[in-house]
Amino acid sequence: MARTSPDPVAPPAQRWDYLDQLRAILMLVGIPYHVGLIYASHAAWIIDSPDESMLVTGFLQFSHTFRMPVFFLLAGFFSMLMIRRQGVGRWFQGRLWRVGVPLLTSLLLISPLIVLATATAQGGFGYALAGLLAEARHPTENWTVHLWFLIYLLAYCGLLALVWQMRGPLRLEWAIGAAQDALERRPWLGWLGLFGLGIATLGTAVVAAALEASYLLGNIMIPALFMADLLVFLAGALLALRLSWLEHFTRPRPVIWVLAVVAATVMSVTQPEETAIARIVTYFLMPIVGVLAAHVLFSAARMWLDRSTAFSREMVQGAMSMYLVHVVFVCWLGLAFLYVPLPALVEFALITVVAFAASWGFHRLVRRSPLLALLFNGVRPAVRAPTLAAAPGQVRGNEAS
Repeated sequence: MARTSPDPVAPPAQRWDYLDQLRAILMLVGIPYHVGLIYASHAAWIIDSPDESMLVTGFLQFSHTFRMPVFFLLAGFFSMLMIRRQGVGRWFQGRLWRVGVPLLTSLLLISPLIVLATATAQGGFGYALAGLLAEARHPTENWTVHLWFLIYLLAYCGLLALVWQMRGPLRLEWAIGAAQDALERRPWLGWLGLFGLGIATLGTAVVAAALEASYLLGNIMIPALFMADLLVFLAGALLALRLSWLEHFTRPRPVIWVLAVVAATVMSVTQPEETAIARIVTYFLMPIVGVLAAHVLFSAARMWLDRSTAFSREMVQGAMSMYLVHVVFVCWLGLAFLYVPLPALVEFALITVVAFAASWGFHRLVRRSPLLALLFNGVRPAVRAPTLAAAPGQVRGNEAS
C-alpha cells in the first residue's frame, strides 16, 4: 500500500451534535464534581465540610480519572478540524479570543470571589480581605481552581499551531500519513502506541521528580498531568486527520468498554495513595484511561445523543459561561452550609441544584449582553457591512425578506 498523507482537502462544514453535547456535558459535570469536593474524604478542598460522604467520594475518584482527558481529546479533535477548514493562523487567533479572553476575565473577576470565600473559610469574615491580599501577593492554585484547563488548553493550541506551521520542513504530513497507513495495516500498533502514551507520561513524572519540579507555578503546572493531557489532545487531533477513524472509534466495542471501566477503577483506587507503586500506576494510566474512556463516551454519545434539541442547544451554548462562574456559587453555598446541620448527601444535592440554577441564570444574563458574551464566551460582536443606498426600483435584502 502506498504511503499517503492526511487528506489535504478541508472536511465539509458538518456538526457532530453528539460530540458538541458530550463536550457540554463534560464541562457541566464540573458543577457536581466541585460540590462533591466539599464532602470528599480523600482530600481537603478550599471549602472542607466536616461531614463526608463515601458515595460522593467514590463518584469523584472515578469520574476524575477520565472527565478532563476526554475533554482534551475532544478539544484536539475539534482543533484539527478547524485548522483544516480555516487555516492555522485564523484558527489560533480564534482560540485566543474564545479561550484567552474568558480566561483573563475569570482571573480578574471570578477568581477573587473564590479566593475571598477560601479566606473566609480559613479565618472568618474578618480575614477575607487580608486573605485576598495575601493571595494576590503570592498566587496559588486557589486562583485557578477550575481555570487550569483553560491555561493548559491555550498552551496545547499554541504548540499545535507552532508544529503545524512547521509541517513542511519537518515533513510532518508524510510522517503522519505513514503512521496512519501502518496502523490500518497492523491495528495492534494502536495498542502499542497507547502503551507508549503511558510510558511517556510516567517518564515525565520521573524526570520532574528528579528535578524537584513535580509542581510548578504555585502548583498550577503539574508536568506529568500536562504531558498526559497533551498526549490525549494530540490523539484527538490525529483522529480528525482521517475521519474514517472517527467512524471506527465511535463504533461500540464491549471489550474496550470493560477494559476502560477496569482501568478507570484501578486508577481511581491508586490515585489518592502516596506510595511509589500507586504513583507509577496512576501516571502510567492517565492517558490510557483518557483514550479508552473517550471511546466509551464517544460511542455512547453517538448512540444516544446524536440529535439536536432546544434543550441540548441551550446547554451547548451555555456550558462555558456556566462553568466559569459555577465555583463562586459552589464555594459560598458550601461555606453557608457549614453552619447547617444536614446530611452530606442532602447538602450535596441542594448545592448542586442551586449552583446549576444560578449558573444558568448567569448564562442567560451573558447571552443578552454583547459585552458579557465577549468577556465570558469570547464571542466578538458581529461587524455589519455598511449598507449601500438602494438604487431606484431596487429593494435591499432585509426589506425583501
